[in-house]
Amino acid sequence: MKSILFDLWQAQPLAGYKYHGGAEYIKSVYNHLINFFSEECSITVFFNPALFLDEWILESINTHKITIEPIKTKADIQKILDKTKYDVFYSGLPYMYGTLRIPTETVFFGTIHGLRSIEFPGDDFAYKYYASPWASIKSFIKNKIKEFYRKKNIELLKKGILNLDNIVCVSNHTKYAIKNFYPLLNKNIECLYTPQKVCLSPKIDKPIINDKYILLINCDRIEKNSYRAIVALEKLFSKRLLEKHKVVTIGKLPPKIIKTIVHKDKYISYDYVSTESLEGLYANCDIFLYPTLNEGFGMPPLEAMKYGKTCIVSAICSVPEVCGDAVYYINPYDINEIQTRILLAIENKISEKKITQQLQLISEKQNSDLHKLCQHITNAYKTFK
Repeated sequence: MKSILFDLWQAQPLAGYKYHGGAEYIKSVYNHLINFFSEECSITVFFNPALFLDEWILESINTHKITIEPIKTKADIQKILDKTKYDVFYSGLPYMYGTLRIPTETVFFGTIHGLRSIEFPGDDFAYKYYASPWASIKSFIKNKIKEFYRKKNIELLKKGILNLDNIVCVSNHTKYAIKNFYPLLNKNIECLYTPQKVCLSPKIDKPIINDKYILLINCDRIEKNSYRAIVALEKLFSKRLLEKHKVVTIGKLPPKIIKTIVHKDKYISYDYVSTESLEGLYANCDIFLYPTLNEGFGMPPLEAMKYGKTCIVSAICSVPEVCGDAVYYINPYDINEIQTRILLAIENKISEKKITQQLQLISEKQNSDLHKLCQHITNAYKTFK
């Protein structure tokens, strides 16, 4: 029976975010692994008991009698690897593990979601996301340093990738970005799409908000580009072209972006909503607006598309690969184009048939790829066969 060390630490709050895309990915892989492969292998998980971890995961650990290794720091992971001989060590976010010493008998298996630190070093409007002038100055300096030391970022990320025996990436964009930035990398890379996230009981029985609304999420994250989206929406409100619509924002809006908003009665803002409540907001929105500046896969549009919603998304990175011709595309840096697409989408909804066809195509691959990933983990191949 194969012994697997599974990283749940990266499914806990990260960089101030209680929930994040990487965590949802890890939870989906973990859920599938324990439900379909737990009898074929011995699973040990590690995480920090002092940090949040979903209740259903804690319950599943007891149900499946999974061994827990508590940790606080990366040094604790090294102690676990040195103490016990595992066949496989799997991490859904292995970026920070480039300095770990992996035992020769252990296959280090990891998922690379994207190369954001290289592809997206910063944004001219980054200062809008910080409250204090000093924080804005620090942000500006940090972005300039990132741009200046881009080659250093490439080398730092390379260290993490080189430490992996098996590499999975979540889109063809990411796969070929790795090949582009690391042409001499002698590693087998397989593209397996990001699985759908675990959602236990979506609250979609009735509308959460009665008005027609445009949904905008991750508003506190620079790379999700809420500032340009809100500037575009404000211009449309000023022109009286969005009289029948409101805007629902998810993620704590930074004070400087709030100051941009004149039509405050048009906004319903949430600092945070549960996974289940977010499903309800997707299900009842009129338009989903996703002007992201960098993406390794692009799950949010799919989450809106499963309810037949017309989406406006950025024509960058992996997004066209995932969304096909079932969305409207924008240049996320062009505020005028964002305005135009919003008006187009409101009056010309994309057919639910086209949305369903694209979603079915991607969903089938997501399900198949998730099972294949768990098979790879349990089989512990040094190279894929």
